[in-house]
Amino acid sequence: MKCLLFFSLLLGLIPSVKADLLCTLTSEEEPDVTITMKNVLASGGGTGTLNYKNKPSLYFEVGRWNGYGGEYYVARSYSPESFTEGTKYSERIKNTEKISSGRVVIFVGNQIGRVIDRKERKLGKLRVFMPTLPQGYYYSIPFTEKGEYGRQNLSKEMKTILDASEGFFVDSGGCSKFFGYGED
Repeated sequence: MKCLLFFSLLLGLIPSVKADLLCTLTSEEEPDVTITMKNVLASGGGTGTLNYKNKPSLYFEVGRWNGYGGEYYVARSYSPESFTEGTKYSERIKNTEKISSGRVVIFVGNQIGRVIDRKERKLGKLRVFMPTLPQGYYYSIPFTEKGEYGRQNLSKEMKTILDASEGFFVDSGGCSKFFGYGED
């Protein structure tokens, strides 16, 4: 009995993973494509992955611009080293290639988030649109060699990611700490 009591006290000391520290955006067009953000940056935004069928395909980062404001994204080739704790950003991304970057347009429901009165923001789902993501992703795919997948012969994964990047990604939970203007 004492062992059971000790074990339950020990489990209480282990910090639990909070759901609000995880952001999942799911493609409206292709639900197999998600963006999962796990690491919140001090200045807003965060780092994570763009996934196909829950498998990382790209390193993904979002942040907030200084000054006028607004948000940006950076998509890079995926490398597990990109998430090594305690290393400088330049070290973490040295084995990756930039795929695309650009503006993130935040919508709450069908209205642009930046112009919605704060009281009305809770009325709609946070939706994210990245207008330059599909072009950057497409041109990162090499030309096709005969019998291989590439720009002229897209694999199912490539086509699905490309189709998803053309549309909106919807907050499936926890994204208000990563993107401005949204409410969970």
